[in-house]
Amino acid sequence: MGRETLSLLVLNPLERGAWGGVERWLFDLSLSLRDRGHRVASAGCPESAWSQRMDEAGFPVCRIPLRTDFGLAQARTLAAFMREHAVEVVATKLHRGIRAAGFAARLAGRPSVVAFMGLVETRPGWRYAMTYRLFLDRVVTLSDAMRDEIARLGGLDPSIVSTIPYGVRPHEYEVPDAEGLAVRRDLGIAADAPVVLAIGRLHLQKRFDLLLHAFAKVREALPRARLLVAGQGRLLPELDALRRRLGLDASAALLGFRRDVPRLLSAADCLAMSSDFEGLPMVALEAAATGRPVVATEVGSIAALVEDGRTGHLVPKGDVAALAARLVEVLGAPDRGRSMGAAGRARVLDRFPLSRCIEETERFLLSVRR
Repeated sequence: MGRETLSLLVLNPLERGAWGGVERWLFDLSLSLRDRGHRVASAGCPESAWSQRMDEAGFPVCRIPLRTDFGLAQARTLAAFMREHAVEVVATKLHRGIRAAGFAARLAGRPSVVAFMGLVETRPGWRYAMTYRLFLDRVVTLSDAMRDEIARLGGLDPSIVSTIPYGVRPHEYEVPDAEGLAVRRDLGIAADAPVVLAIGRLHLQKRFDLLLHAFAKVREALPRARLLVAGQGRLLPELDALRRRLGLDASAALLGFRRDVPRLLSAADCLAMSSDFEGLPMVALEAAATGRPVVATEVGSIAALVEDGRTGHLVPKGDVAALAARLVEVLGAPDRGRSMGAAGRARVLDRFPLSRCIEETERFLLSVRR
């Protein structure tokens, strides 16, 4: 008897260079499902990092501006693409994606629409409730706590919200020490300097302003410490100005968008996360997979990834002094930091392998197609 297969469209409404944890999740899912014999196509904005990466990986791509949620011409184009590829399920994110996918799906014969959502995307109110009711069939999120909160905030039937933690391919994060040293050389950082890395969109949610203030305190205790921030976004000018005001011109660098996350992590001694809210952040998984401890604000479901005192440290949201103190503690005791990083990698190997995520997601998607 042949293996049951699925025709999936992954629609991502983000523009230009935006790329975050959900993008990585959906990209890995697309690659893995294709390897397992499923048919996967993509839709996204013409110049987006998402469309570029999916095109480079050899997926059929519908490049469409997605400037409106309900444009008839846009919906017809998407619907024609869905029919061409016999799409049974559409996976998307954000309310714009739900509305664009849902409207087009109605014209295409109504394939199921599944949103991959975190708490960041969930909103209360009639407008969002109508979006969910009219255009959304199922929701996938990353932890049971997030599932319950999404159902509550969105007024959703809890039975349509499923929990599937994502994972990583551990071998991708087995980076030789020489690679990390090469990154340091390229950035003008000494091989033995303490290095903090932060990765994410330059968005208020991530509170990189607080991280910069915390790092200024770190430098008082560890003058040779360096901070690297990888990511892009509209707050770049503001953060760059703050960096200069704090006298961190030579010690803190804003690197922009980077594709070489494993190499960057291998060049760092720890990952810092200063967010006001998160779901189950992919970057924390990636850091642990690389064997790096994580110092993070205790928000969302991050405690499912970071075991305080064993694989990293958790600090109260918005507490600059606590964040700085824990970073100093990790950077000032390299052997202890390496031990925490090793414990974090063991935890990822046990609980968050990508293979488990793919198998669970495959079963879920096959079950929701009409």
